[in-house]
Amino acid sequence: MSDLSYKLAELRPALRPVAESAAWVASFVIANAISQEPVYFLTLLLVLGSDVFDTSDKSKGLFRDFIAGRIAAVLALALNDQLGLTVCTLVAVTAVGRLLQKLA
Repeated sequence: MSDLSYKLAELRPALRPVAESAAWVASFVIANAISQEPVYFLTLLLVLGSDVFDTSDKSKGLFRDFIAGRIAAVLALALNDQLGLTVCTLVAVTAVGRLLQKLA
Protein backbone atom coordinates (compact mmCIF):
# COMPACT_ATOMS: atom_id res chain seq x y z
CA MET A 1 0.00 0.00 0.00
CA SER A 2 1.14 3.52 -0.66
CA ASP A 3 1.76 6.22 1.95
CA LEU A 4 -1.51 7.86 0.99
CA SER A 5 -3.45 4.67 1.71
CA TYR A 6 -1.87 4.39 5.15
CA LYS A 7 -2.62 8.02 5.93
CA LEU A 8 -6.22 7.65 4.82
CA ALA A 9 -6.57 4.49 6.91
CA GLU A 10 -5.33 6.42 9.94
CA LEU A 11 -7.68 9.36 9.30
CA ARG A 12 -10.79 7.29 8.59
CA PRO A 13 -11.86 6.73 12.23
CA ALA A 14 -11.63 10.47 12.90
CA LEU A 15 -13.35 11.58 9.70
CA ARG A 16 -16.31 9.21 9.77
CA PRO A 17 -18.19 10.83 12.71
CA VAL A 18 -17.58 14.27 11.20
CA ALA A 19 -18.92 13.15 7.83
CA GLU A 20 -21.98 11.49 9.42
CA SER A 21 -22.76 14.61 11.45
CA ALA A 22 -22.39 16.78 8.37
CA ALA A 23 -24.79 14.49 6.52
CA TRP A 24 -27.37 14.83 9.33
CA VAL A 25 -27.08 18.62 9.24
CA ALA A 26 -27.34 18.73 5.45
CA SER A 27 -30.43 16.51 5.52
CA PHE A 28 -31.99 18.80 8.16
CA VAL A 29 -31.44 21.87 5.98
CA ILE A 30 -32.80 20.08 2.90
CA ALA A 31 -35.81 18.74 4.82
CA ASN A 32 -36.50 22.22 6.15
CA ALA A 33 -36.23 23.72 2.67
CA ILE A 34 -38.74 21.28 1.15
CA SER A 35 -41.02 21.25 4.22
CA GLN A 36 -40.43 17.57 5.02
CA GLU A 37 -39.19 17.99 8.59
CA PRO A 38 -41.36 15.18 10.03
CA VAL A 39 -39.50 12.68 7.85
CA TYR A 40 -36.17 13.99 9.15
CA PHE A 41 -37.36 13.88 12.76
CA LEU A 42 -38.70 10.35 12.37
CA THR A 43 -35.40 9.19 10.89
CA LEU A 44 -33.41 10.92 13.62
CA LEU A 45 -35.56 9.34 16.34
CA LEU A 46 -35.38 5.87 14.76
CA VAL A 47 -31.59 6.03 14.54
CA LEU A 48 -31.42 7.27 18.14
CA GLY A 49 -33.69 4.42 19.25
CA SER A 50 -31.48 1.92 17.48
CA ASP A 51 -28.38 3.32 19.19
CA VAL A 52 -30.04 3.51 22.61
CA PHE A 53 -31.09 -0.15 22.53
CA ASP A 54 -27.71 -1.29 21.15
CA THR A 55 -26.21 -3.64 23.73
CA SER A 56 -22.61 -3.39 22.52
CA ASP A 57 -20.02 -1.36 24.38
CA LYS A 58 -19.45 0.91 21.40
CA SER A 59 -20.80 4.40 21.83
CA LYS A 60 -19.92 5.95 18.47
CA GLY A 61 -23.54 5.99 17.38
CA LEU A 62 -24.66 7.82 20.50
CA PHE A 63 -21.91 10.40 20.07
CA ARG A 64 -22.99 10.88 16.45
CA ASP A 65 -26.61 11.30 17.59
CA PHE A 66 -25.55 13.87 20.19
CA ILE A 67 -23.57 15.92 17.67
CA ALA A 68 -26.31 15.71 15.02
CA GLY A 69 -29.03 16.62 17.52
CA ARG A 70 -27.05 19.50 18.95
CA ILE A 71 -26.12 21.03 15.58
CA ALA A 72 -29.63 20.55 14.20
CA ALA A 73 -31.04 22.18 17.37
CA VAL A 74 -28.82 25.21 16.81
CA LEU A 75 -29.98 25.39 13.19
CA ALA A 76 -33.60 25.06 14.29
CA LEU A 77 -33.05 27.91 16.75
CA ALA A 78 -31.56 30.04 13.98
CA LEU A 79 -34.50 29.19 11.70
CA ASN A 80 -37.01 29.84 14.53
CA ASP A 81 -38.39 26.31 14.28
CA GLN A 82 -39.86 25.32 17.66
CA LEU A 83 -40.66 21.72 16.72
CA GLY A 84 -37.17 21.20 15.35
CA LEU A 85 -35.61 22.73 18.44
CA THR A 86 -37.67 20.48 20.72
CA VAL A 87 -37.05 17.23 18.85
CA CYS A 88 -33.34 17.84 18.24
CA THR A 89 -32.74 18.90 21.85
CA LEU A 90 -34.56 15.78 23.03
CA VAL A 91 -32.33 13.65 20.79
CA ALA A 92 -29.14 15.34 22.06
CA VAL A 93 -30.12 15.05 25.73
CA THR A 94 -31.20 11.41 25.37
CA ALA A 95 -27.97 10.52 23.57
CA VAL A 96 -25.84 12.17 26.26
CA GLY A 97 -27.81 10.48 29.04
CA ARG A 98 -27.40 7.05 27.48
CA LEU A 99 -23.75 7.74 26.67
CA LEU A 100 -23.04 8.63 30.30
CA GLN A 101 -24.94 5.54 31.42
CA LYS A 102 -22.81 3.32 29.16
CA LEU A 103 -19.59 4.93 30.38
CA ALA A 104 -20.46 4.50 34.04
